[in-house]
Amino acid sequence: MQTGADDRGEPTDLVAVAQGTPDEIESLALVLEAVELPFHYDLGTGQLLVPSAHAPEALFHLGAYRRENAHWPSRPPPVRPLSAQAQPTVPILLLLALFFAQTGSWTPGNQWFLRGALDSTTVFSRGEWWRLLTALTLHADLAHLAGNCLIGGMVIHLLARMIGFGQCWLLLILTGALGNLANICMRQQAHLSVGFSTSVFAAIGMLTGLQLARSSSRSVKELLLPLGAGAGLLACLGSEGVRTDLGAHLFGFACGLACGWLGERSGCIARLQAPAWQIPLCLLALAAPAAAWMLALA
Repeated sequence: MQTGADDRGEPTDLVAVAQGTPDEIESLALVLEAVELPFHYDLGTGQLLVPSAHAPEALFHLGAYRRENAHWPSRPPPVRPLSAQAQPTVPILLLLALFFAQTGSWTPGNQWFLRGALDSTTVFSRGEWWRLLTALTLHADLAHLAGNCLIGGMVIHLLARMIGFGQCWLLLILTGALGNLANICMRQQAHLSVGFSTSVFAAIGMLTGLQLARSSSRSVKELLLPLGAGAGLLACLGSEGVRTDLGAHLFGFACGLACGWLGERSGCIARLQAPAWQIPLCLLALAAPAAAWMLALA
């Protein structure tokens, strides 16, 4: 819009309310056009002009626009290099498969499941806390094992490259056990469960928590994006099937989310990410369920 003109066709009685590059001036001009204020912009001088009578109102709207967009677009979280170390994801999942070849499927009277399945009654009444760990290594059937290895393999491999494979596997064992504990604590009836999927969804939760902790933005919309992505994966991958233990998946995800966020915010994950830590932490992660099975079979 233009207002008033002299004999040469130039607008008169105008005052400058903004100055900047052509792109900046055009954006500010759209603000004035949206509130139906007359304006004229001079690309030669880089000024946005309005009639003097409308100057206070124009300055008000332009100031509000600048405040609302002061931190937009938000700065993306820093991209951290992925670990170049060789990842033992496949060998460890192969150990899980070899263990399934030994234990077999969940059948009545199978001693492996009688001794190692997550049984809320025996955990609380007999103090068999090792079941929180041994249950992670048992699978109901081959399809159960294959699903955890295929889905978990991709997620775990990415997480391991982000935080180091040793730290990754140790946190998966810990959050998986915590997820199993939360799952049976929140139930009022006896509950049986097996499978590594609690740790798989803990890995998804950790990825979500890391993204939340590393985000430089504090807007609700941008903080909800990684949370929505993680919840979407939980809904798509962890809620189907007659024998699906939704509680184990949900609590595994929640424990992983808290672990990823707290670990990143506290700096613990960064401190334990050094390559020198990875082999000792990985051996500790493998030793924990092995020790639990020694207790179970004693």
